[in-house]
Amino acid sequence: MSQQKFTTVLWDLDGTILDSSPGVFESFRHTLATLGLGEITDEQLKPFMGPPLEYTFGTLLGHSPEMVSKCLETYREYYLHMGGALNANVYPGVLETLAKSQAAGITNSLATSKAERGAKLTGEHFGFIQYFDVLGTASNDSSRLSKTAVLKYAFEELQKIGADLSRVILIGDRIHDIEGARELGIPVALVKWGFGTEEEWHQADYVVETPAELQELLGL
Repeated sequence: MSQQKFTTVLWDLDGTILDSSPGVFESFRHTLATLGLGEITDEQLKPFMGPPLEYTFGTLLGHSPEMVSKCLETYREYYLHMGGALNANVYPGVLETLAKSQAAGITNSLATSKAERGAKLTGEHFGFIQYFDVLGTASNDSSRLSKTAVLKYAFEELQKIGADLSRVILIGDRIHDIEGARELGIPVALVKWGFGTEEEWHQADYVVETPAELQELLGL
């Protein structure tokens, strides 16, 4: 058997495995309406896919720390307990790619800024959690948020299980994935079916348009 191109694959979640935009947009609208913060269009919401919620409510929307806390509480209540998280769709062909990666003996780890409880909720519902050896997620208490922090945590957990980290790649869809990968010195591939832009794609080491192309990149 020929040597696999990569020994461990780190996977972003939203925009890479799961099109979570319907539920995320719904949750943002509910939050802003509940707190009297106005209305927002789908076009305005697109940049919100990827960054941590704290960054979105604070930096992108410019709210005070006190209002950010209220936004987070309102958003998470709706997203986790009122159906927002499950208002999503798995991208066609991605589960098959994960299954092939697992069958090939590659170690798979999530690497998402979604909190652990949200990642587990969607992973169990949509049937992709079974393909992962490690769940590299943001923490439920917001102490681990950035993509870099998530990736460092994933590496720590991978080392605990003795994963082969000699040839690692991150699969994502946004600039935050690229920035996190650069911090750790690992290559990154962006998928075009997510929420990235032409400008972001140009900064990636690899760009794939379809799951079939991703499988080819991973040597599956």
